[in-house]
Amino acid sequence: MDKKLETKRLLVYLAFAFGITWIIFFAYILSGNIWAENGEISGMEQFVSLGMLCPALAALLTRYVTKEGFAVTGKDSMLLGISFKDKKWIYFVIAMLLPWIYFELGNGLTLLLSPGAFDADYPALLGIADNERAIVYLQPITMIISGSLASFCAFGEEAGWRGYMMPKMVKLWGGKKAVLIGGIIWGIWHWPLTYIGHNFGRNYWGYPFTGFAAMCVMCIFVGIILTFVTYRSGSIWPATILHAINNSSPSILQYYINSEKITGWKADGVGSYLIYLLPMIIISVCMYARLCKELAEGKE
Repeated sequence: MDKKLETKRLLVYLAFAFGITWIIFFAYILSGNIWAENGEISGMEQFVSLGMLCPALAALLTRYVTKEGFAVTGKDSMLLGISFKDKKWIYFVIAMLLPWIYFELGNGLTLLLSPGAFDADYPALLGIADNERAIVYLQPITMIISGSLASFCAFGEEAGWRGYMMPKMVKLWGGKKAVLIGGIIWGIWHWPLTYIGHNFGRNYWGYPFTGFAAMCVMCIFVGIILTFVTYRSGSIWPATILHAINNSSPSILQYYINSEKITGWKADGVGSYLIYLLPMIIISVCMYARLCKELAEGKE
């Protein structure tokens, strides 16, 4: 391996990924916009979401500029192949079900710590009539299906971060350091949107710096899971599916949690988010140990 060349390619990729995306992000921010706190996505925010495609574009530009080529499968490829051999189909199933599992557990933990937040009538407050309660119970399934089929923006990120950046970092530094550094870089990439209220809002202790730190923490642990399914399957598609479903937050319990009844530090935007993500973090730590061992042994 030519470390100098691999380092150059990594740096070129990061320059493209941050440069192109942040042009979009800062154009939105400097126009005086903030992220909607009511959960509604405006036309402008949908435009900003196109920034999620920029890591894939950055990977393609880097491959072109550095003459790396555009292999679809195999060594140093874009990891676009799909194989169900050697039980690799399991990682597609994991990708579809795991977000539901850890988000349901996260909401369960939220209720365990704040039992008063449980509200059996909360679906009605959300505009869901009693005769439409089936929507609540089917939400995880619909999110899994829609996330699997419509993972356009998630593909844009995974083709870049897991399909290009992570293999380079693993080569240069080994898996143990690579997934940690890669997660921090991915978190920093989100910072402009974190600043204007994406993910945590803006009314939390230590804004925006605790939000910046929490974003990096979240990206480290989510990134470990995404890297795990990518290396185990030899493809970016399980990570793409998992990423898309993760973003849709499948859960039944979320429809019975009245956040206005949560008090103290547990009501803080960052604090509540970390409680919610704790089960995912525990799963991620287990995967990290296994992934580091396999990468150290040269397995993929």
